[in-house]
Amino acid sequence: MKRIDKHRYKFSGRASTAGIGAWFKSIEDKGYSLWNEETKSPEKTFLSQKEGNYIRERIYIYDLKNRKVKYIKRKPGTDKVRIKFVKIPSIPFQDIVTATFYFRRYGIFEVGKETVFPIFAGGKFQNVSFKVVGKEKLSTPFGEIETFKVIPSNNLSPEGAFERKGKVIFWFTADKRHIPVKVIAEVKIGSVSAVLVSAKGKNFDLKKEYEKQRKKSLLEKVLSGEIGDDNG
Repeated sequence: MKRIDKHRYKFSGRASTAGIGAWFKSIEDKGYSLWNEETKSPEKTFLSQKEGNYIRERIYIYDLKNRKVKYIKRKPGTDKVRIKFVKIPSIPFQDIVTATFYFRRYGIFEVGKETVFPIFAGGKFQNVSFKVVGKEKLSTPFGEIETFKVIPSNNLSPEGAFERKGKVIFWFTADKRHIPVKVIAEVKIGSVSAVLVSAKGKNFDLKKEYEKQRKKSLLEKVLSGEIGDDNG
């Protein structure tokens, strides 16, 4: 995520795999969204799919004033272009790139609660839900972290090789920032997992924060006698 001006962010993502055969080795899906903080909705989405011999680009341009999406599908290197328009039923809404960010910022983080909002994916609008199913201590590169375990509804899924075929589970930090630290998903070609290894921002470094917490916890144990007590 990168702020590009006062009200807009750019979200970028990439998914690829080495697989077990020559076809799988060429898979690479990537894309980005421009998201407006005032409307809480995307302005443009770009998705590129390179999966074996299948190469396609999709561009969604959101006209919020006239409540319509211009959906452009094209094959790079050719003149094959398809354009259609889709009505926007309500604002705000999200796309496949911004949905997790929107939930992280505006979702309900209470066990048993779910957050429902519209998403534009696969050329259509539909409601998606994120349900908090529990709290867990999760082992991460930053140490053990208290997290919320969250499962989105089945319609949160990209197209192509990474299309969802089973359960997706997210783990978000159980603090006010709700940072996603891990995700696992069952997709067409097997399973995908991702673990956060770095998170930095203005006056913010997650790794350093948790290092300080661990040192503080160790010092408290020493001072309380939990560590270093020869009689225990």
